[in-house]
Amino acid sequence: MAVPRVAIVGLGLIGGSLGMRLRALGLASVVGIDRDPSAALRARQRGAADEVYGELARVREAEVIIVAVPPEQTVAVAWEAAAHACEGAILTDVASVKAPIVAQLAGLERVRYVGGHPMFGSEGRGIDAASADLPAGHPYVLTPVEATSGEALRRMERLSRELGMRPVLLAPEEHDRLVAEVSHLPYLLALLLARETDPQAREVAGPAFRDATRVAAAPAHLMAEILRLNREHVLAAVENFGRALARMHEMLARGEIAQAVGL
Repeated sequence: MAVPRVAIVGLGLIGGSLGMRLRALGLASVVGIDRDPSAALRARQRGAADEVYGELARVREAEVIIVAVPPEQTVAVAWEAAAHACEGAILTDVASVKAPIVAQLAGLERVRYVGGHPMFGSEGRGIDAASADLPAGHPYVLTPVEATSGEALRRMERLSRELGMRPVLLAPEEHDRLVAEVSHLPYLLALLLARETDPQAREVAGPAFRDATRVAAAPAHLMAEILRLNREHVLAAVENFGRALARMHEMLARGEIAQAVGL
């Protein structure tokens, strides 16, 4: 049986890691596409793709197309990629906000679109931070809607398992609500902790502080895009956490230390 061809558009941390893992596991021949020539070359050098190009037209021979560009570019790039794709190809994305993107891509013609969000990453950026090991063991969220092809969805579930990830099916809005709590809110908390901690205290900080603030180093421009697109759910998560923090403050003020730590 011939090895399938997967096209990855955008060879940064996520796209590069997926390409490396697909190749490391022998799951597919990877066509890498990035309009930044230096990123494309580096991706080829690091083993993220079998061949690299700068033109989206190169998706035409791929059975699966993964759009791994920043959220605000995802819709435009997906539509352009779909215009070059072979009839019936599966097209998916990796954006960490789904509802506004799925709403605009569910009607794509020529391809079978399945919204996706592989839940892995790091505070690093670009192809040099990519690794074949990053996806392993993490959830791969798929966000089908009424228009989603059942066959394409099953293929994406199978691919996620082959990658060593765990497929999770969620409605787009539910995905955005949950990810606001487990990804977008933690970023904001890490950012505040990094900003508000006394500089003198940072001089004596150990691993706990480092781990708690690690994600604050994520690219600010990318996180700003994500927070803008998922603002309502992030705001709700911040409000819920604020109430919980206020309750913690009250318990500490009353000397209820055991209750505060859950004893």
